[in-house]
Amino acid sequence: MSSPNPAYTITFLPPPGPAVLSIPRSSSPYRPVSPTDPSIPHAFHDALAIRDAVFTIEQNCPADEDLDADDPVSWHWVLYDADAVPAATIRLIPAQAHADDGTAVAGPNYKDSRLWDGQEPYLMIGRLATRKEFRGRGYGRAVVEEALRWAAGHEGEVVRDWRDGEGRRAVWRGLLLAHAQADREEWYAGLGWRTDEGMGRWDECGIRHVAMWRRVEVRG
Repeated sequence: MSSPNPAYTITFLPPPGPAVLSIPRSSSPYRPVSPTDPSIPHAFHDALAIRDAVFTIEQNCPADEDLDADDPVSWHWVLYDADAVPAATIRLIPAQAHADDGTAVAGPNYKDSRLWDGQEPYLMIGRLATRKEFRGRGYGRAVVEEALRWAAGHEGEVVRDWRDGEGRRAVWRGLLLAHAQADREEWYAGLGWRTDEGMGRWDECGIRHVAMWRRVEVRG
């Protein structure tokens, strides 16, 4: 009898740095340029290939809008199936503002600061994608939970350079935000995410989105 949860492995990628912004993204489907920059992990190219298959090809979003200033400073995970085929990916964006070139910008008053209610730092998950042929195997859930499990144990890394009004380092208390596609709202809810109706609903690339929050227990 076959296993209901096929074997897989998940690769973790630390923030890859601004070199990734040089990767051409104007054509679809994405193909890594050759030779690739040796400072860019091969798994990051696999993540882009998954994102292209889902967002650019399947959902018809512009390829040149997928790779953005959050990618250099985010943590990434890529799930490979039992045959080592890249199947799913996610990124975790730190509680940190950034400039357009991907470099960090400290300070809670910066226009893109990630402080809920102006005070509490939060992380964001994004670019969650599973290739169509691998759906129904629990891979999306697996990469979400892997990212959250890692974050819960690395509070000292996920909040960078934030200070409160008295100069004390801001503390991440496990709050996360997802800009979820509305047709996946129920799926996220099943993982413990809760919709923030006060943030409304909006279109990105012609796809309805909704804000959803989840809190995890920080382990240190």
